[in-house]
Amino acid sequence: MNTRSSGHTAIQQCLQEEVSIMSSLADLLKKEQSALIESDVVQLNDYTQSKGQLVVKMNELEKKRNRFLNDLGFNADIEGMQAYLQQAVDTPDIAKSWDALLELTAQAKEDNRTNGSLINRRLSLNQATLNLLQQNTNQAGSMYGPNGQSTVKTTPGKGYIAT
Repeated sequence: MNTRSSGHTAIQQCLQEEVSIMSSLADLLKKEQSALIESDVVQLNDYTQSKGQLVVKMNELEKKRNRFLNDLGFNADIEGMQAYLQQAVDTPDIAKSWDALLELTAQAKEDNRTNGSLINRRLSLNQATLNLLQQNTNQAGSMYGPNGQSTVKTTPGKGYIAT
């Protein structure tokens, strides 16, 4: 097996791993979306940790793939991958894996954007509720002093004698 052939194999294996991890991330983003809609905070915490681990793994795999590309004389970026695919016409599996990775990445990006919108909507609702509660607290605060006693002055009704 020559260096070029082993480079093709390394890139193919890396891409297969990337597709697997990105597929897991895309699935997780769908689950996160459901948890956001259902306000399932426990699941959201779990998903956030898992999502972070998957993103770290994706970054490692991308760097690894870029090193392989560089070793084969291509730029270590998306343009380098495109140039590699144009020259490596005898490796259709690599092109299929690359297309699958791009498709999964686009879907994950859209789902992440949707989840961000859901989070922002929830934050806005929470802020509006907090503002409402604070308005009521300010009114109540003017009725009670620091000792918890009413500061509202009452005057005796008509016909009562104050003693």
